[in-house]
Amino acid sequence: MKSLDDVRQLLGGLDPARDVLPADEERRAADLARILATDRAGSSGRRVLPRRRLVLAAGAAVLTTAAGVVALEMAREPQPAWAVTPAMLTYGPPVTTERADVRLRRLAEVAAAQPATPRPVGTVEHLESTNWFLNSSISGGRTTSAVVPQQWRSWRTDDNAGRRVKKDLPPIFRSDADRKGWQRRGGRVDSSRETTDYAAGEFTSRWQGAVPTDVAALREWFIAGGSPPEAPVQYLEDIAELAGVRLLGPAQRATTLRLLADLPGITVTGTVTDRAGRAGEAFSITSSAHGLPAQYTVIIDTDSGALLGYEEMLTTTAGMLNVTIPAVITYRSYLVAEYAPLPG
Repeated sequence: MKSLDDVRQLLGGLDPARDVLPADEERRAADLARILATDRAGSSGRRVLPRRRLVLAAGAAVLTTAAGVVALEMAREPQPAWAVTPAMLTYGPPVTTERADVRLRRLAEVAAAQPATPRPVGTVEHLESTNWFLNSSISGGRTTSAVVPQQWRSWRTDDNAGRRVKKDLPPIFRSDADRKGWQRRGGRVDSSRETTDYAAGEFTSRWQGAVPTDVAALREWFIAGGSPPEAPVQYLEDIAELAGVRLLGPAQRATTLRLLADLPGITVTGTVTDRAGRAGEAFSITSSAHGLPAQYTVIIDTDSGALLGYEEMLTTTAGMLNVTIPAVITYRSYLVAEYAPLPG
């Protein structure tokens, strides 16, 4: 059997809603339960399609997930039943008839007008999110997939030190056969918690220093002196990754929205209630830049300009993945963005 290269981790989320208060353990559990509770068959209305920096090659056994690297092998086994995937969000009519770029610039002004988040002495950037990822092991004609829910918490200091806590909840499978196949390939089936502490300069490798408040400077900051991305959607992905690890102030949030407004192909998806029960407006880019055709969607709070969520969905083909098209393969709900003391 020939193993194919694992592909990269998807990270990052979009900027959490600024006004969300710190969540205690009970509320985080309730948020996750609500997010995972919606039955796919019970959704109705117009459904639209998201995705992220997944390198998913159509027809090839190559997959990236944010939850980690997926081992891919070649074998000759029958295809199992379709993997379980989350219900698609239902999108309503847009707030206005404005083009996406016009509307995003208007929301950028809303973001810029917000008061700065107060920072008490002795506090650091604190972010929390709830996430869902489709992890798949592909073996020739057989694909085994698991739903992997996660909770992420992070604390970052001004000198780029800090702590990350990642809690993996038990994976969810469509069938017992998939569960056993997952275990045979070394996949975990229980919950786990990982805490990582970082010395100064080590918390993030890319997003260090002050986040620019000018669109051109932000573009350059994203590529760090390298070549511009081949596809505009990669800037959307960079914004998602940045906001998952850095607390963005009003001017910085406004700049990310203006950058989104400049991206070719961005469209208005409509109004939506996100997976944490918050109302927002969705904007999407459809692209096959990373392999399989997919739609990448961000959800924005219209009252504050804060970014609430991020989703990815395969739109026309799943390649070798055992999912039913259209299929949500990643989502993130950003729950907390505040200043808080670094845990001892």
